[in-house]
Parts: sequence; structure tokens; C-alpha cells
Amino acid sequence: MILSRSVKERRGVNQIVGSLFMLALVVPVGTVVLTKGLNETGEITNRLASGITYQNEGGRESLVFENIMFDPNSNQVTLSIRNVGSVESMIVKILMVKMDTQEMLVNEKSIAVRAQPKTGTNIITEADLQFSQKWDDPNYLNSEYKISVLTSKGNFFEIMARPFNT
Repeated sequence: MILSRSVKERRGVNQIVGSLFMLALVVPVGTVVLTKGLNETGEITNRLASGITYQNEGGRESLVFENIMFDPNSNQVTLSIRNVGSVESMIVKILMVKMDTQEMLVNEKSIAVRAQPKTGTNIITEADLQFSQKWDDPNYLNSEYKISVLTSKGNFFEIMARPFNT
């Protein structure tokens, strides 16, 4: 006699084997996500900490103009600057504007002069004088000039000066 099977044969994965299979997939993916997240958090913390240090150093930066010398026989200007702050300063830009005509005479954008704390430094630059290329020219002699320096930490220092203390 032939037995008929009324019940289909079903095959499936045991619940324990299925759980182990899912665990084998989830653990590596979770480890990668967790590691990446922890690394990103560490990077953000380091960036914030270095930014706070950088800003604090910028607050301790202070420059004083000791002397501005206009060479009467040329277009040279000598800036005597003293760093009275407690951190090293890097001067990266110098501007000089003739105040009565708003003419920009010096626009040094790519200088790199270090000013150590508690020491002075001299910066010699040339102005773009259009008439005679000399400071004793009447066009430049009686004018007032605004001189500004910018540091690498973003601080801006300025002074007003006249040639030959007139």
C-alpha cells in the first residue's frame, strides 16, 4: 500500500541558527559604525580644543608702534614695532593710507615678520609715491597717514603718523 503524504515537507532554519546568523551580520556592521562615530567625536573635540587655544593666544597678542621713520630721500618707511604681548606674533599684512586723498601707498599682503614677545622689530617697506618717489615732496610732506598691520591670529593694530613729526 502506498502512503500519500498530505503534509508537505517543510524545511526551515532553526531559531538558534537564525539568531546566530543575524548576530554574525550585525556585530561587524555595528563595530564599524561605533568606531567611526568615536573617531569623529575625538576629531571634533580636538578641533574645538585647538580653536580655543588659538583664540586665547590671539587675546594675549599686543603690538605697539615705537617709531615710524619716513626716509626723506626715498620712498622707504621703517616701522619700529614692539611685541608687548605674551605670545609670538606673525605680521602678515601692512597697509598705509594717505588720509586726505584715501590713496593706498603700501599694501604688503605677503610678508611674514615674526615678533617675539618683549622684543622689538623693524620692518622696512616702500611706499608707492606717484610724484617724485620721495617723502619730502610737498604732495606727501604735510599729510597724515594711517598705518595698519594685521597678524596671523587675526588681530589688527593701527597708528596715525606724519612725516618728519610735522
